[in-house]
Amino acid sequence: MILVSALNTLWTLSRMKNSIPTYRTVFTGICGKVATVIFFIVATCLFLACAQDDDDAGKTPDEGSENGRTVMVYMVAENSLGSPELRNDITEILRGWRSLNNISGDRLVLYVDDNGLPRIYELKKNQKGTGLADLTPVYTYKEDVNSASADQLADFIRYVKRHYPAESYGLLMWSHASGWIPSTYAGDKTSGSSAKRRSFGLDNQKNSFVNDGYQMEIKDMAAAIEAEGGVDFMFFDACSMQTIEVAYALRNATEYIIASPAEIPGPGADYSTMVPAMFQKENYAQQMLSAYYNAYLYDSQYGVVISAVETKALDAFAAEMRDIVQRYKSQLLALNKQPLLSYFVYGSWGVTSPDCLDIQAVMQTVLPEDEYEQWREKLNAFVTCLATDWWYSVCVPNQRGGSGGFVLVIPSQCSGISMAIPFEVYVNNSARYDLSYFATEWGQTVWNAVVDEGSEDLK
Repeated sequence: MILVSALNTLWTLSRMKNSIPTYRTVFTGICGKVATVIFFIVATCLFLACAQDDDDAGKTPDEGSENGRTVMVYMVAENSLGSPELRNDITEILRGWRSLNNISGDRLVLYVDDNGLPRIYELKKNQKGTGLADLTPVYTYKEDVNSASADQLADFIRYVKRHYPAESYGLLMWSHASGWIPSTYAGDKTSGSSAKRRSFGLDNQKNSFVNDGYQMEIKDMAAAIEAEGGVDFMFFDACSMQTIEVAYALRNATEYIIASPAEIPGPGADYSTMVPAMFQKENYAQQMLSAYYNAYLYDSQYGVVISAVETKALDAFAAEMRDIVQRYKSQLLALNKQPLLSYFVYGSWGVTSPDCLDIQAVMQTVLPEDEYEQWREKLNAFVTCLATDWWYSVCVPNQRGGSGGFVLVIPSQCSGISMAIPFEVYVNNSARYDLSYFATEWGQTVWNAVVDEGSEDLK
């Protein structure tokens, strides 16, 4: 920030330079040396004022309009997605941006952290070029930063909202992710032996494309976005982010969450259609959902499960789920997972991460039919899902004896949002996913009320 302040100061002084002779002539005629002293006092004040404004220093973007929408794209690509996925998606973003007919007042701002220095781009109304190499940053960081830090996310949102004020804001989160599931990275561990609950992003702090590094904790993400005034929608082009635990944590940070409970396809969203959908003034969440789904409707290689959650319903839904958990706790903990639609199976591919079961599949199994039908109507009022017949997962065995294959979607069980259950098997796992789960806000709200009294582990 010191360098940024210095750049702003130099810019300010360069503008003053052309005015100094005129001011000096007038001042000398009035009061000679006294006027000169006053001049330098004023100049010094201007110098200090500019030096203290770190957020604005060195940045001269095209100012936005408070009547439009500004979409922020946060691309954490200091990992295996840095090449070629990052560059392919930016090419699609440029194509989608140019296809917009009326973008007056709308702004698209990209934050990119790959194997170079992190930088910010603003797409212009008549953007030239077809790829990342054709873009000119409005700001480049002096040194590498941890983009999987909630503080860095907050800094980007603060910068964008200051320079591109708008009536509506969207936030696209682009990277690797794992839902609410804790990180296994040693650097993310607390001073004790248990890993912190982290999920989004992967920043290896090595300016390389290696999948090793820091991740962002969901509660920190939520707090950062809330502190900066929130956004109208969040779109996760990242695996496993449409979980009830994540959605509940973000309920006060955004009005809509568009994401997948499963692994997303390698190419991710088709931004040539997704970008226009993000700037629709009405029903944009549904149009974004359709844009993602339509790109894979006839795709024989991947497939997708994608959903939109309206977060204002989540407090009432959590209260209802708390009542269900209280009444059906024993059935939930003894649930036979085998026939249920699952987005990740504990132990798959040698990875002992918690199960991610479709919440509708679980409730369909546990609740009496009439109660289930009432429950499903309430769910459908705030969750909209689109799913192909199957999706590709790297975490299932294939016929060749390796991993990677298709998972069939069970339509009657598919809501497009997953839930976890603190099964007993997690107690014996060194990561203690049961404790991590109960530490989430959803776990505390929905499950802790029914924890057996005297259990020190789960308090």
